Amino acid sequence: MDHDSLLEPSWADAHAAAYAAARPVPAERVPLVEAVGRVLAEPAVSLMDLPRSTTSAMDGWVVSGETGPWELVGSSLAGHPMRRALAPGTAAVIATGGVVPAGAFGVLRRELGSVRTADGRAWTEGDGPAWVHADPPADGPPAEPAAGSHVRPAGLEAAQADVLVAPGRVLTPPQVGLAAMAGNDGLTVHRPVTAALLVMGDEVRHDGLPGEGEVRDAFAPQLPHLARMLGLVTGPATFVADTLDAAVEAIRACEADVVLTTGGTAAGPADYLHRALTVLGAELVVDTVAMRPGHPVLLARLQDGRSLVGLPGNPLSAMAGVLTIVRPLALGLRGLPPVVLGRAVTAGAVGAPAHDSRLVPYVRVPDVDGLGGLLERDVAAGTTRGVLARPTAWLGSGMLRGLAGADGVLVVPPGGVQAGAVVPDLPLPW
Repeated sequence: MDHDSLLEPSWADAHAAAYAAARPVPAERVPLVEAVGRVLAEPAVSLMDLPRSTTSAMDGWVVSGETGPWELVGSSLAGHPMRRALAPGTAAVIATGGVVPAGAFGVLRRELGSVRTADGRAWTEGDGPAWVHADPPADGPPAEPAAGSHVRPAGLEAAQADVLVAPGRVLTPPQVGLAAMAGNDGLTVHRPVTAALLVMGDEVRHDGLPGEGEVRDAFAPQLPHLARMLGLVTGPATFVADTLDAAVEAIRACEADVVLTTGGTAAGPADYLHRALTVLGAELVVDTVAMRPGHPVLLARLQDGRSLVGLPGNPLSAMAGVLTIVRPLALGLRGLPPVVLGRAVTAGAVGAPAHDSRLVPYVRVPDVDGLGGLLERDVAAGTTRGVLARPTAWLGSGMLRGLAGADGVLVVPPGGVQAGAVVPDLPLPW
């Protein structure tokens, strides 16, 4: 046991310790086309005023002077700006996004104006000089142009050096598009976090029906996908025999940022993980947690600073370990903030051991008894209802059926709670 490690800490302390144990992986510069879905490591800033120039928000005419008609003297189209100032009493055709020239009063929308000849006829190409007229609506005076109408000032969306996206966020397509609009060609993001998956146990059968003393492997089909949901880059699981040498060699061969093992975390005759970590000179950060299921989960730091999480061999216990240790560790390594716990109101009494928290998968049910359920919007019905959390059936450490149909996981404090209690709600990563 290491001097600074936590031996059987509370669920909250273990959850916090896993996040604190992580140091974000190094950053790298990537082109914008590779940035979506990556975690921003340095602020994305605007390299210019956005928009760079004062532009039009509408198609129509940019005019100089409040009242017309205005003599039509040119155009300012997107990508083809008018280079000279508008003199009083003149106008130019302008497109959405076109640069507004100096001397402009405002923009008259195309549907509220017309172009005519000197004698008032509708102007067509080749008619010579043309004038722009504001056409008042049938029920009143012209509403346009007004001072600055339909004009987007330079820097309206962002000023040069503005922070557009703060670090510690998974980049979305609109955020990357905004960075491009602001002149960026690339962004600095954390490199991907890699994970290796080791499934331990001679009793594990990988296909078909298990025989006497065997169990069907539940980890290889789900853990790689679950790791990817947590933002980890991983491949298929590796199967490890129940011997000390096999455990040591399998862990030593891993080069990933995080090593995830299943089974062998307890103190049984075929549980070799603790002994393997001693051989490897690893430091225990968390050694068991005061929770059920998932009590024998552990977090260790290998000699080179990488992390290893030992998940219990029972499926629901392992999933409790993922939510308690792996997810906060992954968030920290990726440079993301810790998970935010929700709140749930229990539909009935929920028991827990006297000294251990209990992680309980639950489903949402209507609050028909008025216990003070949290309000939830029913989009289909267009109503708001009170919602309670009711534990699923099948809560044994070796069961997955309850979690498979759950809406979340309650963190029930030691000693349990009565109906109507507000308890922390662990969101599911899927």
